[in-house]
Amino acid sequence: MSESYSPGQGVEPQPPYSIVFLSERDLGLRVPINFVTTPGVSFTAACFPHLRYKDDESGDCLSNLLAVAFRRFEIDVYWDQGRRVWSFCPVAIPTSIQNANPSSTMTPTFASTTMSPLASDARPSPLSSSSSPNLNPRQVSFTSISESQSTSSVDLRSSSASSLGNVLPTIAVQPDSPNAPLISIGPYVCTTTINLSTFTSQILDYIAKTQTTLDAHLLYVILNVHAAASDAFPTSPAPTPTELPGTSNLLSGMFSGNLSQYLYTPSELSSDRANLNGSWYSVGVTYRPVEDYYSLDVNENDIYSTEDGWPSESYVEFSKSKRLLVGWGTVDPQLADYNFTGDSGVIFPAGYLQDLQTDVNESSTGLLTRGCLLSNLTDDLTQNNSSWAFDALSPDLGYPTNTSSDLSSLLNITSSSTTCGISPILNVTLLNSTALEDYTPYQNFSYATIWSWAPGEPRNHSDSTSSNAGSVFRCATSNIQLDGRWMTADCSQRYYAACRAHNQPYNWTITSYQISYSFADQACDEPYHFAAPRTALENSFLTQEMRRSRRDFDGNGVWVAFNSLDTTNCWVMGGPNATCPWKYTIAEENDLQTKVILVPTVAAIIVLVVTALTIVAKVAGSRKVRKRSKRRVENGFVYEGVPS
Repeated sequence: MSESYSPGQGVEPQPPYSIVFLSERDLGLRVPINFVTTPGVSFTAACFPHLRYKDDESGDCLSNLLAVAFRRFEIDVYWDQGRRVWSFCPVAIPTSIQNANPSSTMTPTFASTTMSPLASDARPSPLSSSSSPNLNPRQVSFTSISESQSTSSVDLRSSSASSLGNVLPTIAVQPDSPNAPLISIGPYVCTTTINLSTFTSQILDYIAKTQTTLDAHLLYVILNVHAAASDAFPTSPAPTPTELPGTSNLLSGMFSGNLSQYLYTPSELSSDRANLNGSWYSVGVTYRPVEDYYSLDVNENDIYSTEDGWPSESYVEFSKSKRLLVGWGTVDPQLADYNFTGDSGVIFPAGYLQDLQTDVNESSTGLLTRGCLLSNLTDDLTQNNSSWAFDALSPDLGYPTNTSSDLSSLLNITSSSTTCGISPILNVTLLNSTALEDYTPYQNFSYATIWSWAPGEPRNHSDSTSSNAGSVFRCATSNIQLDGRWMTADCSQRYYAACRAHNQPYNWTITSYQISYSFADQACDEPYHFAAPRTALENSFLTQEMRRSRRDFDGNGVWVAFNSLDTTNCWVMGGPNATCPWKYTIAEENDLQTKVILVPTVAAIIVLVVTALTIVAKVAGSRKVRKRSKRRVENGFVYEGVPS
């Protein structure tokens, strides 16, 4: 795997999408990270559907996934005890391959493998036919090898039949790079170096390349751990390892070795929660997680703590300079005795970074018919708790895996899930292509999670026929005819305004009269204030209230507290005096405008988004201790908590 972040040409978002993604990140910067929706993807499904585990191809595939705004990655790693490595290759590679040095005259080849009659009961591929109907590991065609090429190979064992009648697979070595030959074992084609360390190296390079730009985002990695299959029986169930990973091979070490300074860990979360005075409340207000989403306790020494709270992205990313959280997913029973305790300080327990929704149903067109977290109860978060809510595709949904498949249903369910406060996880290969071969369906999936701006918004002001468009079309409205999506509007026009209750993120009302943007906050009655939705679910509750209010919007939108009055394309929350936390210059080159971001370091992006000074003034000094029922308690422990 290439260790550099290098997406393909044109993969990274262009305006208006680049502005949209920046807007949504900035809107949710102070919301606890467990309530912010993020698109997820299976690395195996998106990059290894053809059972080719090759370093450079998978590295470029990961780059494309990062570039199209996937923020959560489920990865499948396999313990290869012979080589004592965590590999992406599902089958163990014989140790004799490690030092294989094919001559320069050796002809590339993939050796054939004769399968036994027991193949119907063989070990399934990482993507079974039940989840990807068009994929069959026994029919993999390696078309990159010319039929005219030689079929010579390096045989590492006898091909005599076993006592069960199996013909053992021939293992072939193909040059890929001086130290990374391609190995063909059964249906799998792997390089010896496609290990977890190369994945973490590339994540490190991505972080480095986005650390001083406005592209900085939090990433999440969920680990599904497996035992590698035997090279003698690559399609049979993996044997239980006789040697489990030792201290030097723990997965936490694989991540902390390259990424220790960027990891936000369970240990840090526990420490931050225990003394908020020394963590969340010790930083500027723009870093602090808003208190709307978690309970607070205070002891006799006025030390605040929380049992269920999570930090915000502004705190983790811009105050702590952290960029990555790692959690457990599924674990093969063969690895049940793995030393999870040794990883507990770095890797979050299973279920802490994602709560898979099991009560979700979709229609044939991809609309949620059950499981949506939107309800009529807006004053109690326990009824609308979307903490780490995630949903994988329903088995009843027709998977768009064929090259001619229609993506409409998939994109509809992706958008519907996001609108309902549930982060969608893509766990199938789209259009029978990896994200390297064709990134567009994966891009479409990621873009379908956009919940704020309507398609084509925010519009470029220069496109308007109005001579002063650049100065007046810089305020955002939520349009009920577009299901609550936002459009730019002339700030001087008079519309109804959206008002949110203090400390109640889902409690919205609409002003009783229309008013211009500059005076919208004056039209909100206490305890409401002029506001903009910060998450997909908040926006859905606002849209619900717009419908319920029965106002005559006359085709116009409702003001939300989001504008770019200070700097073009820099959208910030607050009233007309809100200022842009980052600046850019416009240079004329060949009649084209080129944006130059002036941000020296991530740590310098101090005043990021929440510059609504009128809001701060209203809530200053009004912090109070709030206790609410926890969403779920099991065996006496709060589900969202971190074990001691």
